[in-house]
Amino acid sequence: MTDSAAAPVAESWARIDAWLAAHAPASLARLRPPAEPAALAAAEQVLGMQLPADLAASLACHNGSDPDSAVLPPLADLLSVEAVVGQWELWNGVMDDMDEGEEPWGVIAGEVHWHRRWVPVTIFQGDLDVIDMRPGPGQGRFGSVPHDGPGYFGDHAWPSLGADLEAVADVLTTGRMTDPPRFDDPYVSPDGELIWG
Repeated sequence: MTDSAAAPVAESWARIDAWLAAHAPASLARLRPPAEPAALAAAEQVLGMQLPADLAASLACHNGSDPDSAVLPPLADLLSVEAVVGQWELWNGVMDDMDEGEEPWGVIAGEVHWHRRWVPVTIFQGDLDVIDMRPGPGQGRFGSVPHDGPGYFGDHAWPSLGADLEAVADVLTTGRMTDPPRFDDPYVSPDGELIWG
């Protein structure tokens, strides 16, 4: 499932890339070239499911970003397809180690700390942004998984990765911030790097 109201991911990345080229070339240089289709197919084999359509489209634009690039708010690094799989395997391993008995690990306010059908997209200091691929009406939503708490898909989550990228493109190209604001205002450092807040 994807958010049909959001612009296509490739269109949003094209707007972001054009803005970075004009205003923050150092940040554009930290975005990696597109992922190879074979790498996407290999990832799907490991995950045991298709990559979310928005994520596959994003990886077809940029196969992640350099470490500490902070291109996406809030200061997040875009994961490569290999890092998507790596983080997914890491958290599944942690979940396997932590789950004991009948109670799933880390349930707070009805949400678990990790679920195998969450697909990582970005990382910041061990915290992930993920796409929720559990069946149901929330499938495809874009939320967060802090390293020390349960997943969050509440008021500050996005209906999709596509919606998040469209909002980033809007802020950069038009100055139009979401209402209410979902992230800090961007600015460009003297050395041409995009900084969020």
